[in-house]
Amino acid sequence: MKLSLDCVGYGGYFTDGQNIPAEEALERASRFGYDAMCIYAHRPIGFPMDFDQDRRKRLKEKAEQLDMELGAVVCCTNFMEGDHVLLYPQEKEILYVRDAIQMAKDLDIKIVRVLAAFYGYFHNQYARSGYGNPAFESRSQRVSQNKDWLEAWHQVRRGLTETAKIAEDNGVVLALQTHPEITCNNEETLEMIDEVGVSSLKVGLDLPLLESQDPDFIRKTVYSMKDLMVYSHTISIVNKKTVGGAVFAWEEVTPGSPKDQCNWETFIKAAREIGYNGYLSHEQCSPMIVKGHKIADIDEVDLRYVEAINFFKPLLKKLDCYTGHKENCMTEEEYLSSR
Repeated sequence: MKLSLDCVGYGGYFTDGQNIPAEEALERASRFGYDAMCIYAHRPIGFPMDFDQDRRKRLKEKAEQLDMELGAVVCCTNFMEGDHVLLYPQEKEILYVRDAIQMAKDLDIKIVRVLAAFYGYFHNQYARSGYGNPAFESRSQRVSQNKDWLEAWHQVRRGLTETAKIAEDNGVVLALQTHPEITCNNEETLEMIDEVGVSSLKVGLDLPLLESQDPDFIRKTVYSMKDLMVYSHTISIVNKKTVGGAVFAWEEVTPGSPKDQCNWETFIKAAREIGYNGYLSHEQCSPMIVKGHKIADIDEVDLRYVEAINFFKPLLKKLDCYTGHKENCMTEEEYLSSR
């Protein structure tokens, strides 16, 4: 397995607008010791329309000069149809993913990450009003019969089928990440892939999004993805609890940090056993509130990427499954002294 930096953390989404371009993110990934950088395919970082052929050529050349790989094109997608008869969000998503696939092809990238549907949270506003499945409408007989959920499921299936065929025609693989909405767990992700039935649609499996960190559950889930797992993100998610132990929120923390609850060694061993040899791509993809109750800046993003690689590279080497070629990585002390 190789270590990649997903440059979503540099988009300004969680740093109050502070951002850097993909080219600079690539330089930082190289300096920190990553083997690759994955391109977050949204503005201001890597939106396909912002990368004409000349810029794509220059980015590819820059990666070669830095002895870096370009690991994946990472899209946040929602293949649900609109809630108005004259709105066409799914068609726009298909066009967007088509362009992301073309950009991947131009950059010799083999993987494009997609989501089934995405509201930005783990539950939509009507999630608790459904009868067994998340509701996509307010209370009605359709909700009680799950017809609204089934309708959304099949909308997504149709959108994924069309984009998977585009990917297949271009020699690119789509990595469907298990992520709400619609594919709310890994079983549902496998069901979606089976129903789409296009060989280019595979799985992006992320440990922190597994339903449980129990070792047996992790192994069972990873083994269920044999021949399908082509991508994986690394971040750790921890529940925040109020007095009495009730969960009231969650936050992303750096793998290997004191709050990290993810069972990384079990996950990596299982991935190796099923023959996974792709990227472990680190991301910073939610709000980062730092000491003093302030929004994180780019320096904090840098530091977390450095901390992550200093956790994963020794672990991969210990488990004899690091296949990258960069022996060393920047330490936290080296980063802090270089700022």
